[in-house]
Amino acid sequence: MLSTRRARHDLASTSLAARDDDELSAFLRDAPTSGVGVGGGTCVLDVDGITVFAKRVPITDRELAHPHSTTNLFDLPTFCQYGMHRLAGPGFGAWRELAANVTVTEGVLGGESESFALLHHWRVLPGRPPVAPEHQDIEAVVAQFGGDPAVRTRFEELADATSSLVLFLEHLPDRLVERLENPAESVETFERQLFEAVAFLRRREVLHLDGHFGNLRADDDQIYLVDLGLATSPRFDLSDAERDFVADHVDHDADYAAMRLVNWLVTTVCDVPLPASGGLAARNATVRRCASGDIPPEVPVAVARVLARHAPTAARMNDFCWRLFDGDLQARYPGAVPTRSGPARTPSPSLPSPQPLGGQE
Repeated sequence: MLSTRRARHDLASTSLAARDDDELSAFLRDAPTSGVGVGGGTCVLDVDGITVFAKRVPITDRELAHPHSTTNLFDLPTFCQYGMHRLAGPGFGAWRELAANVTVTEGVLGGESESFALLHHWRVLPGRPPVAPEHQDIEAVVAQFGGDPAVRTRFEELADATSSLVLFLEHLPDRLVERLENPAESVETFERQLFEAVAFLRRREVLHLDGHFGNLRADDDQIYLVDLGLATSPRFDLSDAERDFVADHVDHDADYAAMRLVNWLVTTVCDVPLPASGGLAARNATVRRCASGDIPPEVPVAVARVLARHAPTAARMNDFCWRLFDGDLQARYPGAVPTRSGPARTPSPSLPSPQPLGGQE
C-alpha cells in the first residue's frame, strides 16, 4: 500500500514542483471549487493523471513577513485552539498548518502510519478563496470570543489577505459513510484504526484538536484523519501559555476520539435520535448511563465492548464540549493536569523550501 502511495506522491510532487507560480495559479483558477470553509477553499486537480486535493489557506501580510514562523503571531488566546465553538475560531496561522502536514508526511513516508494524507507540494500564490459565510460577520465571531482584541485583529487581517498558502495534498476517498453503515460488524476495526491514528500523532508530537467525523476519510481497508488547520505541537515556537496548554492536552485527541466514537454508537445503535431543533440531552444522558455500566442489553456484543471501554471518557468530554459550544470560554478540558511551567522552547520543525517531499527527504 505504501509503495503505491509513495509512487503517486513522487510523481505528483515532481510535476507540481516543475511548474512556476503562474502555471500553478492558472491550474487552480481553472479547477472548479469543491468547497469553501473556515480553513480555506478546496478543489481537486488532475496532475498528470494523479488526483490531487488542493487547499488554499488565506495567509496574512503579517505571516508573509515571518516566513515559516510557528509563533502565535497575533497573540491569540489558547481557547481559540478548540474546534467546538458555535462559530469557528480564527486559526493560528498557515505556517503552523504547513508544519504539521510536513511532520505527518514524514511519518507516513517513513512507514509509521497509513492514516494521513501526504503533502505533495506547497506554494504561496496570489489570490485567496472567498471568506467563509461563518466568518463574514466579524463582530459576531469576536463577540463569541469575549471581544478579545487579538481575535478581532486576526480576523480583520485575514479579511484583507490577498495571497494563499496552497497545500497540494494526496486525494483520499470519501467513503466513511460506507464504513459506518454496519457498526456491529465494523466498530472494533474502526476503533482500532482511529486510535492508531491518534497514537501516531502523539508519537509525532502533534495535537490535532479537531478530529470529528467530518475530518475522516475511508476506503475499503483504512480510515484517514485529515485537516490539520487547528494543529499545534510542543515543537512549535510557543508562548508560555501555549506550552502549558499543550502539556495539559496530551490526551485530548484520544479523549475526543472516544467521545465521537461513543456518540456515534449511541445515536446509530442505541436508537437515540438527534433532535432536528438542536439539543443533545437524550444522547448525553444515554452516554452517562453507559458510563455507569448500564449498557443497553440489546446492543451487539462488539458495540457493548466499545461502549464499556470509552463511555466514561465520552461522558466527561460531552460535558466539556457542550460548555464550549454554549460559550463558556473558561471551560477546562477534563483531562488537564494542574498548570505547570513548561519546558524550554524547542525549535520548530524545519520547513522545506517549496520542493517535492521525496521519500528520502
